[in-house]
Amino acid sequence: MATNPYEYALNLLAARAYTTRALQRKLTQKGFTRDETAATIDRLTSSGLLDDEKYAEEFARQRLVVAGASRRRVEQLLAQKGIGREVAHAAAEKVVQDEDVDTIGSIEKIARKKLMSMNGLDLALKRRRLFGVLARKGYEIDDINQVLSRILL
Repeated sequence: MATNPYEYALNLLAARAYTTRALQRKLTQKGFTRDETAATIDRLTSSGLLDDEKYAEEFARQRLVVAGASRRRVEQLLAQKGIGREVAHAAAEKVVQDEDVDTIGSIEKIARKKLMSMNGLDLALKRRRLFGVLARKGYEIDDINQVLSRILL
């Protein structure tokens, strides 16, 4: 059992990565004072063990490349985790450039998968439902329309 906030934070970070805000919340919930928490966060940040930019980039890489999420959705999720807008945007942009993410391909994959469960529906209803699914995932309207016009012949 960790007796000081630094040891407790190290134990948490050994299990998984945290954002600065999430780690602050965990330390506060554990009952450590604001000064202890701030000192721990500063120490972890200066040593490189806590890095919101690195966290944002890894999160974006997992969501964009593996899960096929949209850039907008990734940025929204990072904002919910306490990552600043500029950092989230830069991380998503870097991953898109580094990994050569194919947005249209991701949209098409999701749309075709969803389309398989829509047998028996008329074309207009399929289009509306697919559009809704893709829009909720954060894809751009023009990209959605481009894919839907190609797969719904």
